[in-house]
Parts: sequence; structure tokens; C-alpha cells
Amino acid sequence: MTHIYHRIFDQFRIFDSANASRIDDFAFAARWLESPGCLFQRNDFVLDGGLRTEGVIKAGLFVTVVLKGAGQGGPRRGAKRFRYSENSIVVMALRKSVACEGEAPGGTHMFAAGLAFPEASIERLGLRQEFLGLFSQDGDEAFVATLKAPPRIVAMATEMLYPTLEGRAEELLLSAHATEILARVISLAGDRAQIEASVDHRHRRLLAVRDAIDADLRRHWKISELARQAGISRRSFNTHFRRVFGAGAFEYLRRRRLELAREAIVEQGISVNEAAYIAGYGNPANFATAFRRHFGYAPSKTRPAAS
Repeated sequence: MTHIYHRIFDQFRIFDSANASRIDDFAFAARWLESPGCLFQRNDFVLDGGLRTEGVIKAGLFVTVVLKGAGQGGPRRGAKRFRYSENSIVVMALRKSVACEGEAPGGTHMFAAGLAFPEASIERLGLRQEFLGLFSQDGDEAFVATLKAPPRIVAMATEMLYPTLEGRAEELLLSAHATEILARVISLAGDRAQIEASVDHRHRRLLAVRDAIDADLRRHWKISELARQAGISRRSFNTHFRRVFGAGAFEYLRRRRLELAREAIVEQGISVNEAAYIAGYGNPANFATAFRRHFGYAPSKTRPAAS
């Protein structure tokens, strides 16, 4: 028997805390909108107990405008998860069928409008490029984001949940709102994806800068040089470096040089003066002070490895 959820799921299960199926309850409040070609899920209920969903969702774009409620979910594999609360939008784009799950606690009043656009509908609406633009890398299977719902989308979702028209006029109203919500949300999600991609790119550049420092600890690095390699302005470079690695670039370099000097004392049994040179200190006394502050004991107390 064909079920309405077969349009968006390869496999699906909705069950409560007693492990009883709730699929029919949800399906009763779901309908297919031929234009723009999406499943509309109307949710307005209070959960007696916890609720869980699990299944393999087909490729497409899934939008839930949450006016009231709380919960979490996302793909089973990987770190892409979402949490939602009042007046938020959950967006999930899937490039191929992906196993997903979700849950909501008992006592929650779920008041939300869900829209599921299969990949074929996205294609037919001419939004393929915008859809693919949500994925930061070619190999990404999923894009997940939770956005703050703008007033316009809140108003449309509210009217979809309780339309003021009937019959064919209601169908046209639901279709119009679903189309506009799709257009606005895919734009908002695209902006979020660009920000995340920019952050990911910057993070990779900073990792490359750190690796360059680690590979040549004796070098007299300059902030301007490191900032240029990271593609970040000299003024803000240290702020970004500290955010990722917990210390500014020069502080990081100082710590790594001290660690290298300590390793040389332990592994090679070199003198404190030689260790000071390795760490870039011209004055052994200054090196000893910095070493003690970092490790909690003097370099002279460091014991070489037993031969």
C-alpha cells in the first residue's frame, strides 16, 4: 500500500515513548501540494510522552517552521545535527537518501508547519543551483541549519496551520505560502552556507599556518607574513588564530619552542644553554624563567631519558 510518506521516505517510523506507532496520527495531518510539489505537514498537538522519528529520507529540501516546540535531530552519521525551539526554522538539505532521526520530549506543544520538497520538485522549480550551493563540498551528503524565523515566515506558517479560506482557494493559499517560504528559506540558508564555508576555509588556512610554524620553529616569523598566508588582515589575524588555537601566534610559537627544547633535553641530554638556543633565547636565564613558568619546574630539573 502506498503511503503519503513514501514520497519523501525510503523507510520511516514514528513512535512514542511506549514504542507505539504514531504514523497514522501524523499522516492524518499531512497533505500533498501539487504546486509547488511538496508534502505539507500540519503539527498542532501536545506530546503525552516523548516522540521519536527515524527513517531513510530521500534527497530533497526539508523545512520546518517551528512556532512552538522543542527537540533535536538530523542525520545519524556525522556531526550535522539541529536543535529547534520557538520561532525557529529547521532546514535540512540532502543530496542523496540519508538515515536520519529526531526526538521531542514529553509535554512539548508542537505547533509547526513542515514542508518537504523532493529533489524532483527542486529541479522543476529551477532551484537546483541554489540547492547545490548549500553543500560546502562536493562530497557532502547533508546541509543542516537552524535559523531564526523572520516575521513574514512566521505569519505565513501560522496561516498555513489554520487557513482562513476553504476549498480550491485554500489549496491556492497553501501552495502560494509554501512556494514563498521555499524561496525565502533557500535564500536564508544559502547565506548561512556561505558564512559557514567562509569559516571552514579560514579554519583550513589557519591550520596550514600553524603547520608551517611547527615545521620551522627556528624561523623569525612575522605577523604580516603569517596573516598573508592565512588570507586574513594583519589587524585581525591574532584574534582568529587565538580563537582556533587558544593563543596568539607568537605565544603559540613560544610554547612550541619551549616544548621542543624540553624534548631535546629529555631525548638528547643537551645542556640548558643549548636548549635556550633551540628555544630562540639569547639569554639562558630568560629561557629558564620562561621554561619554569610554562612547565612548573626549572630546565635543570628535567631528566634526560634513561639510556
